[in-house]
Amino acid sequence: EGYCFPDTYDFYIDEDPKIVAQKIYANFDSKITSGEYAKMDELGMTLDEVITLASIVQAEAANEDEMRMIAGIFHNRLINRAVFDKLQSDPTRIYAETVIHENSPIKNELMEDAYNTYVGQGLPPGAINNPGKAAIEAVLYPEESNYYYFVANVDTRVTYYAATYEEHLANIEKNQ
Repeated sequence: EGYCFPDTYDFYIDEDPKIVAQKIYANFDSKITSGEYAKMDELGMTLDEVITLASIVQAEAANEDEMRMIAGIFHNRLINRAVFDKLQSDPTRIYAETVIHENSPIKNELMEDAYNTYVGQGLPPGAINNPGKAAIEAVLYPEESNYYYFVANVDTRVTYYAATYEEHLANIEKNQ
């Protein structure tokens, strides 16, 4: 997960899976610029960390306009781990429950917990989807704010942001 860049690909019938994988990864690699690698270094993040966080942003954001703010909130939480040791992202919990748990031939609670950011600390060990360019750029150039919380209304596609837990609880109530 994470490195199959969302795009249109041309393949031949019965093409060797190794060639398919090489084409997909070559396309992904062509999308990340040297400037973006430099920004990763500036942020102190690896490519894997950027892609993992971008996958969470991709899953959380109702639209591309909100991606930078949501990425900024996750950055704020990651920077302040003493207070926010868990990212608490619903899509990671859902991924752990529906993808890892449901599809693993051998149940691995440690792996499920590592991907579930309500249980595991910091970023999960890998991406939960294949983020697009907007989500990757949002992680590299997040919106700066004093927010640590957000709640999205899936029906109205409106996202409410909060700096404090009390504000967040009020937003949850307003969202219902």
